[in-house]
Amino acid sequence: MQSKTKMDSNPKLAKLYSLDEKALRENLLVPLLTRMGLKAAAVYHGPRERGKDIVCFDVDRLGNREYIGVVAKTTALDGSVSSTNSLREVLCQIEQCFNVPYEDLFGMTRVSMNRVWVVTSQKIVSGAADSIFDQLAKTNLSKLVKFIGGETLLSLIDQHYPAYWDQSLEPVDVLMEQKHRLESFTRRLLLSLGGDNSGVEATINQVIHSAFPPEVQVPPDRSLTRVSPYAVEVDSISEEYSHDFWSDQCGFIKTTFLKAKKDAYYAMFDVEEIMEHYERFIKKTNLHDIVNEFSSVLSKEYPFWRSSFDSAADAGQEIEYLRCGLIDIDSLRERLKSIAKLDWATALVDSVDLLKDEISSFLSHVDKEEFVLCWRIDTVQGKGQLRLEYDDRPTGMGLGFSTMHKKNDTFYTSGRGETRRITVEDVVYEVQSKLRERFEALLAERGLGKKDQE
Repeated sequence: MQSKTKMDSNPKLAKLYSLDEKALRENLLVPLLTRMGLKAAAVYHGPRERGKDIVCFDVDRLGNREYIGVVAKTTALDGSVSSTNSLREVLCQIEQCFNVPYEDLFGMTRVSMNRVWVVTSQKIVSGAADSIFDQLAKTNLSKLVKFIGGETLLSLIDQHYPAYWDQSLEPVDVLMEQKHRLESFTRRLLLSLGGDNSGVEATINQVIHSAFPPEVQVPPDRSLTRVSPYAVEVDSISEEYSHDFWSDQCGFIKTTFLKAKKDAYYAMFDVEEIMEHYERFIKKTNLHDIVNEFSSVLSKEYPFWRSSFDSAADAGQEIEYLRCGLIDIDSLRERLKSIAKLDWATALVDSVDLLKDEISSFLSHVDKEEFVLCWRIDTVQGKGQLRLEYDDRPTGMGLGFSTMHKKNDTFYTSGRGETRRITVEDVVYEVQSKLRERFEALLAERGLGKKDQE
């Protein structure tokens, strides 16, 4: 943040620094963007914003609309994406601006952002924007993003919206246009509520020219449910519940009813956002990305957050197993690579799948209740290869190992025992476990065992 001395010496910067995000969006940026010639600037901040705090559009020389999403911040941008939470949040919002379509209420269609502006009322430290550009360059979006810091914002205000500092500087034509828009909005609102043209015009005229505006009377079964930059919605309630009888359970029925509908409305936006997070998670193929995405996003959302049962809890548990497994396998691969054995070991574990038909044939004819299978490790053209030997005393056991099995075994599920015949997968599981033991023994001989790593 800039020094206090510099802020004190520049009251305009001090005013910008004191803004909260709501004031920045509504009181400054929307009127500023309009005065800069951009069209239909409107606050889009809320449950469905998907990164966009404000949306507007420009018109190019061919008459086509170019949509701009504005990310509004009141924090300084410094550091790098890899080290600063605020920059990671900005990067995420930029990507959402481009990836999630905008419901264009003026054109009645869904459109995508052509450009994104990141505007902060504070400073942008040299290098912070470059850090985000480096990330965006991977998807060729870096040229479509602009950063506007506090001092640049101050200059734009001086040039296009000086009345922000002093309302007396507002041009008369701007005031007349504002008056016209307010009249037009009031007229549409009254007509939509059932007013006739003559009554609406008389009401507007009374509001404009008289110090005694008309009273507003609202029937008990009608209420203004939601007011936003996009819509004014009127809702109704059954007449018998529209009166203000007090309930010790919920207060006024009408108030609780309207709040429940409003909360449900916004809750569905939350569900939609969670589904987007889920779809992003489920499409990932890199295992580390999957673990990180779940841990940083989905694990904090319903139904995964603090889940202690059902499939959500199972998913969280499996992700934790996966996280630990990745650490383990990455360590194993790195150690094998350091002794030039990674390719050999990879081929060896892959060769087990080639033996499944042979294992299946053997199991279908086995008649002993307990039996031993012996395995030989060969090297063919520098690659490891496993062979199945049926003699329970194979030669050269230094080059192989044995596994012990039961034709029928008892497994316990939810405290109940269940007897079933051995499967190929059971044998493969034991074989791969033994191979891992062999790898660890080989690494220990080279001073790279697990204990040595600790």
